[in-house]
Amino acid sequence: MNRHFLEFWGKALLQAAQSQKQLEDLAKWCQRGIFSFQDYTQIFKTSYGLDEVGEDNPDYFSTWKKAEENFRESFREYLNIFGVVPREDYAALARQYEELQAKMAEQEETSKLLRRLLEEKGLGLEATSLEFQKLIEKQGEQFQKFIQGLGEAVKPEGPQV
Repeated sequence: MNRHFLEFWGKALLQAAQSQKQLEDLAKWCQRGIFSFQDYTQIFKTSYGLDEVGEDNPDYFSTWKKAEENFRESFREYLNIFGVVPREDYAALARQYEELQAKMAEQEETSKLLRRLLEEKGLGLEATSLEFQKLIEKQGEQFQKFIQGLGEAVKPEGPQV
């Protein structure tokens, strides 16, 4: 943060401490713009050295714009210290959140539809598990028959002498 910003806020908060109305005016001044209340505009001009540059000076407007940009950037930094999120940043994040929620809901619906289609075609998880279980049972039975057949083939036919 720059010195001008801190000087402005020091003077503005001292002045605002004099009455609640001035604090409300300061809040409106920040929301509406720098020209909206003459008292704070004068503090701004003094803090940023604009009172030394005549309003009829051709560089006045560019100097004012530069001071205003500097003020707004410093104000963002100041609010960031307290964890305050600017309204436009919050609104952008809220929009992004809503878009992601909608996308997630759409993907969940698609997922449900695909599961339903798999179930209808007999390719769902339950159907696949059941078919796999039947396959294992069938292989087990076939293996038992194979072992029995092997045992009978190896069995001696009659008593040996």
